[in-house]
Amino acid sequence: MERLFDRNMFIMLLSIMVGVIIITYFVADIMKNAELEKQAEEHKIEIKDLQTKNLNLLSNILSSIGDLIRSSNYRVTGNYYFDLASIWYTTALSETNISELEKYKTLIYDSCDDAIYNYNLSNVNYVVAKTKFQFTLTESTEEFKDLIGLYVNLTDKGAELANLRANASMYLRYLAENVTIKNNTVAFMTNITEVQELFNITVGLYGVLETEYSMIEEEIEKEYNIIGFSEEREIEI
Repeated sequence: MERLFDRNMFIMLLSIMVGVIIITYFVADIMKNAELEKQAEEHKIEIKDLQTKNLNLLSNILSSIGDLIRSSNYRVTGNYYFDLASIWYTTALSETNISELEKYKTLIYDSCDDAIYNYNLSNVNYVVAKTKFQFTLTESTEEFKDLIGLYVNLTDKGAELANLRANASMYLRYLAENVTIKNNTVAFMTNITEVQELFNITVGLYGVLETEYSMIEEEIEKEYNIIGFSEEREIEI
């Protein structure tokens, strides 16, 4: 009888223990599932935030690149008029007829004015693009920082290029204004040595800076497979 009681007691305790284990398992399973659901929800929020951030980042980059393209286009147009003014100026220096010289001077004035106008627009848009890229850089994820940093440098040098050529155009216009004919020979009405020197220095600086600009463009193209903004294009006038 005592053995039967011990056996029944053992079975009952065993059943209780099994029940406790099963309940503990189910409770743990429920808590685990609840934690997984919580983590999943947090991940969804993180993914959504990341997607939103990436979309905003992409939008900012595209907007900045749009300004960069406009800057480049204005500079290309400015280069066209600057080169045209340079051709007219070189031709004017070979003239011996005062009336023909005045015609060339008018062409030089017009071309320089158009060049300065486009270079100023180019400079403004480069500065706007640079400001946007700098802001985007502060908001960027690590993977885009190097690329955006290159664009910051590119727009900075672009603004300098536009400013240098605007100055060169002003110097060229001043030189043209002082050209005249004396004794059937081209002469200058005032001493233009200082302005001529400023013109030469500015043109030289532009050449150096343009090389640096092109190197940054090439780095962007090679490292990130992004096509640059070549200045060899047709100009619609």
